[in-house]
Amino acid sequence: MKRILLLCLALTTVLHAADKKPRAMRLKGDVILADDFSLEKLDEKWVFAKGEELAKFEISDGTLLMDQSAGKGAVIWRAFEAPVQDVSVQLLVKPWACSWIAFGFYTPGDRPGAQRKINIALTQNGAVSVRDVDGVKNLKAVNTRIPSTEWQRVAFESKGDKITVQVNDKVVLELKTELTEGEKAGVLLNLYGGKGSVDEIEVKKLK
Repeated sequence: MKRILLLCLALTTVLHAADKKPRAMRLKGDVILADDFSLEKLDEKWVFAKGEELAKFEISDGTLLMDQSAGKGAVIWRAFEAPVQDVSVQLLVKPWACSWIAFGFYTPGDRPGAQRKINIALTQNGAVSVRDVDGVKNLKAVNTRIPSTEWQRVAFESKGDKITVQVNDKVVLELKTELTEGEKAGVLLNLYGGKGSVDEIEVKKLK
């Protein structure tokens, strides 16, 4: 009996560690969008293609569960009230059963998925990269070696032509590229190759 209790305690400790969420980063700016996915249903301001043969998005245990399902990819986005130039986004990401989860901003246009220039992508093995969407290539990458079952709090700041990426309150990537310049109309999340989770997204307009 004692051995069973010890095994249960060990399992509980492991599960708790896996669900531990890094603290929020103190980024400067004014909040223009925030969602902690605490409601029973996903806020209708989030937009995605609907249908049985498409990707699925739902609230699960207070987080956003992204499931590629039978779709070609899982893409979901949310518009800002007005376009902004310089902006940051931070969110919790757990790519626990997918190839990668990516996020970034899209420019004004009728097709948000086609209006992306760059994405920040996180893979199952802990790699974080800045991706040129049109060129389908990594501009810069780093390996955090964080297990896919653990939450990572990632922040992406776009200011002028400068990109700064932080993971768990530590700067891991800095890059200058004209791809990040210009107006941003909203934020977009993209998953490929299975399932993953996102939580506590916050977007700020930089001063």
